[in-house]
Amino acid sequence: MARVVSQTGSELLAGEETRFAPSSEPDLEPEVLIIGAGPVGLFTGLLLADRGIRVEIVDQERRPAARSYALALHAATLRLLAEVGFAADLLERSQRVETLAFYEGAERCAALDLSALSSGSAESPCVAVLPQQLLESALESRLEAAGGRVLWNHRVAELALGGGAAVAGVERVERLDRTEDSPVAVTERYVVRPRHVIGADGHGSIVRKALHVSWVEMSPAELFAVFEMTVDRPLGTEVRVTLDKGGSSVLWPLGPHRARWSFQIDGWEGFEESRHKSRRFPQVADEPFPYLIRERLTELIAARAPWLTAEIGEILWSMVVSFEHRLAGRFGRENAWLAGDAAHLASPVGAQSMNVGLREAWDLARDLDWVLRDDYPFEVLERNAAKHRHEWRRLLGAGGQPQPGPATSAWVRKHAARLIPCIPASGDDLDHLLKQIGLELTGG
Repeated sequence: MARVVSQTGSELLAGEETRFAPSSEPDLEPEVLIIGAGPVGLFTGLLLADRGIRVEIVDQERRPAARSYALALHAATLRLLAEVGFAADLLERSQRVETLAFYEGAERCAALDLSALSSGSAESPCVAVLPQQLLESALESRLEAAGGRVLWNHRVAELALGGGAAVAGVERVERLDRTEDSPVAVTERYVVRPRHVIGADGHGSIVRKALHVSWVEMSPAELFAVFEMTVDRPLGTEVRVTLDKGGSSVLWPLGPHRARWSFQIDGWEGFEESRHKSRRFPQVADEPFPYLIRERLTELIAARAPWLTAEIGEILWSMVVSFEHRLAGRFGRENAWLAGDAAHLASPVGAQSMNVGLREAWDLARDLDWVLRDDYPFEVLERNAAKHRHEWRRLLGAGGQPQPGPATSAWVRKHAARLIPCIPASGDDLDHLLKQIGLELTGG
């Protein structure tokens, strides 16, 4: 387990008593240590390395995720990737999504024209759908080309912050077998002293704990049954969201004959296929996980998406996953900062947490460059962190609900409070899309 130690770091620097040896390369210690090699951590590292900042990322996994939930890049994200010349290659491998349609039962109740948003190129889709592992692998390659590096199979086991200093006890680990929950053996321990630390390390962030930041539940967690599958016909360029008494569900087209369904459910019971019954308890990236019962998928589609005409083929993978809605009390101070899921957790339907996290990475990299190279004060980081936290209060409903206008349809009025988490946008783009259906989001 990761541990937060005294603010002076004395426990990590206790000479012969410490478990951690001095770094073998003290002259090459990172200026910025990033904990977590997901999309937000990798993008932050790339942006810093492009600015000539010595950056190192540690992640306790063996490689980028082979299966993961995040899959959609918002228009704002595409604009950022275009700024660094990184969008074209990803767009070639992405599924184009131009419309978001809302359904209840068999009725199509509202729609958003996503193509009305600028995505940095007249030929670009405004939302690009691709597996997270493709994004992560591409970011890692670019990071290495820029001089940064990811230390896979490494974890920060102890972290001390205080007085503008940071001391991290890093462990190199090896799994005793090739499964996800395998025990690990520690093969090396050493100390690094970065000038800055960024926590892109998700729900259990050691950086957030070292900052002694609150982790507030904004609303109850949601449970989703997720199925990735083949289909017998193309689903087009539309993402479809259903809203009903059972909750929110979303169908994402992933390609001509591939799609992902995510259904909000009340509980696990009756979904997981037992290991002894299943002939398909597969390995994905050497990580075993159970298929969910196919009959439950059929039942969910019949109940919540009677409009679907495509036939479901092979279920490629499936899982039940819980999504919390949380917000950190602050996003950092002095030389330690949070980004992505370490700072906020949200509903998965609109893919907001990762995408807003990528914008946070953009601001963090720029501001750290100013602090490290031009002696800007820490206040520049604090201002942008406060801006992003304010935005998250809006997205998580703490700033009030969208307000209808005189021409707003009855269905949109009824469901206004549920629409924000379903829309793949944030900031000005979200405001623009809400106006299409007669809503305005204020406050925060």
